[in-house]
This record gives sequence, C-alpha cells and structure tokens, in this order.
Amino acid sequence: MKTIGAVLLALTALTAAILAQAVGTAQQGVSIGVDADPNGNTATSLGNVDSCVSVEKGATFQVDVIIAGASNLLAWESYFSFDGSIVNVTDRDVEFFLAADPNSDVFDASESLPSDGGLYRLGAVDMGQPSSPHTGSGVLARLTLEAVGVGISPAILTTLDANNDGTPDLGTRLKDPQEVPIGDANGDEFFDGTVFNAQIAVDRDCPPGTVSTTIPSPTASPPAGSETAVASPEGTETPSGTTPASPGPRETATVTPAIASPTPNAPSSGGSGDSNWNSPAFVAAYVAAGAVAVLAVGGLALFGARRRRF
Repeated sequence: MKTIGAVLLALTALTAAILAQAVGTAQQGVSIGVDADPNGNTATSLGNVDSCVSVEKGATFQVDVIIAGASNLLAWESYFSFDGSIVNVTDRDVEFFLAADPNSDVFDASESLPSDGGLYRLGAVDMGQPSSPHTGSGVLARLTLEAVGVGISPAILTTLDANNDGTPDLGTRLKDPQEVPIGDANGDEFFDGTVFNAQIAVDRDCPPGTVSTTIPSPTASPPAGSETAVASPEGTETPSGTTPASPGPRETATVTPAIASPTPNAPSSGGSGDSNWNSPAFVAAYVAAGAVAVLAVGGLALFGARRRRF
C-alpha cells in the first residue's frame, strides 16, 4: 500500500509540474491592443501606438488590432468593443501578422459585417502546412470604421465576465501550435497581460491625457500584475508618413488616458440590437452562435498537421 501511495503521490506531483509548465511557458511579456492611428504599422512592425484619434462625422478611417512580443502564435480571437451610435465597423483585414510567412494560409474566423451593435468578434488562424507559427510584433487585423454619430467611443479589446464569477466568458485568446495559451498567467486560457486601449473622438478633440506610446521591446520585463491597463508611454513623438482618412487633431501627453465606458447594444450583422451584451444570456447565445470559431478552426488545423506526421 505504501508503494501504491508513493506512486500516486509521484504521479500527482508530475501532473502538477506539467500543468505549471504549461501555464509558466505561456509568454507573459506579450501585449495586445488597439492603435487608433495605423500610420507607421506594418504586418510585422509597429510605429507608435496612439490611444485616440479625432475624426469628422461621416469619415471612413482605420484602426489596428496589434500584438507585440509574441512567440509561436498560430491562432487568435478577440472582441472589439465600441459605441455603435458613434462608429460602425464596416470592414476588416486579417492578412497581416499571420500572413507574413510565405507558407501561411490564413483562415478569417471573424464575424460578418457591417457591425453596429457595439461588440465585434474577430480572429484568424494560420492553417498553412507545415505549420509556421509567428514570432514578433505587428498588426493582427486592420478594421475599417465609419463615424456615424458625434461623441467619444471606446475602441478596446474587451473581456466579459457575464455572471461575475471571476472567470471570463469571452475575451482575447492567443494559441501556439501546441494549443498552449499565450499571455495567460492564471490558466483560464484568456489573455490577461498588457492591453492598449483607445478612443475615437467624432467631431470632438481627443480628451486631455491621450497618448502616443512607444511599444516596449519584446525582451522587456513583463508588466507587474495581470490587470488590463494602458501602458505608460515611453515617447510621444508621432511617426511620420501618410495618415489614414481621419481628419482632426490628435493630442499627446504623458499620462494614462481615461477610457470612455461603452454603451453598446447586442452585436449584429447589419442591424442594431437593444439587449445588454454584458449579460449571461447574451454571452451564452453568442458562444452558441460561433464565438469560438477560430479556436475550433485552429483545432482542425492542428489535427490535420498531426495526421500528416503519421
């Protein structure tokens, strides 16, 4: 009996060690977010990250969903939160960071467009064979927006805990080829590292305190804690080059910007809704409608790769 007990104890310790390694190797130096001005960004490099852009009502403009310091990224999924009465999402392009390798075969797992409901799911997986995971910094997706109202809209990658049980129900997920979460410090599979939030001011100046931030080096120490935050800027110089169609001034400062609270309706594909998307009923319906499509597709890609090995 003592021998059996010792074996069980050893197996328990080994399982705990494996789980700890899976979480511990899930890259804690990664950052993601929204850059309100894509100027200076490419598929595999980032200019300064702007926390606000000012545009005129009726303007069509672009913002970038970005990542910095990633290693071995194969699939990702995120939720872009905005005020649908101020801006609408009209187009997206995920053929950037995941498409940078010649062997890439990017599957777009994003929702259909246009979206005016305040929450838009986007994501992609590289299904190229042999698998070519991606390392570095760049643009995950470029969103095209239309300014339809006047005011200040959030432009953030949100995480939802609909039932307030401390565990996210929807949020950003990054996966490597072994399906290990990237940037997940607590083992819930959702990204909980640094997030750069942004705002869009329509027929308004950007609020005082908005910044143009230099992304930290991917080799820099990870941020303390796992809370979502806007990183303090390391520089406020606006990169040169051609700006997107987004007229109006942009302020820069050295303080963390206040992010306007979103007031979205339920997400839609071409029509407005009137239900609260931060509710258990909505999240359940959203998941049932395919909110984790990118992860399912990623699983198929990995299964196909494994079959080819045997």
